[in-house]
Amino acid sequence: MIDGSNIYHLGHDHRLDAQPLGEIADLLRSQGYRVVCFFDANIFHTLCEHGAFPRDKRHSLELLSSIFGLEDDEIYVVPSGVQADKYILECLKNMPISFVVTNDKYRDYASKYPTVMKDNLWRKGVAISGGEVTLLHH
Repeated sequence: MIDGSNIYHLGHDHRLDAQPLGEIADLLRSQGYRVVCFFDANIFHTLCEHGAFPRDKRHSLELLSSIFGLEDDEIYVVPSGVQADKYILECLKNMPISFVVTNDKYRDYASKYPTVMKDNLWRKGVAISGGEVTLLHH
């Protein structure tokens, strides 16, 4: 799983916008992993504010797919008012052989998901240096 909003913001902070998320998804696919990318509901607003598409453009999975290089069935935008973090952690709880690519440590959820967070295998971080994207702990 990929914490899409988290990795997008990391890319944006390094002036790479969607590139890191697309690169990570490509890397994982090339290694045989099934990619599922979770986004907070405000991802469309965020992308529009960052100039990724015009305000009058219809929000769709196809739009996210074209921006991030993801397949439609790899994208999940959570309902408004709910953070993607909860969806990600529930998935990890129910699919213990999975991992999530994120730089979020989910500290606010540690007491609710102690079995998910018992070791470091569930979380892979991302680093960006000199425009190079690196998947950590992988």
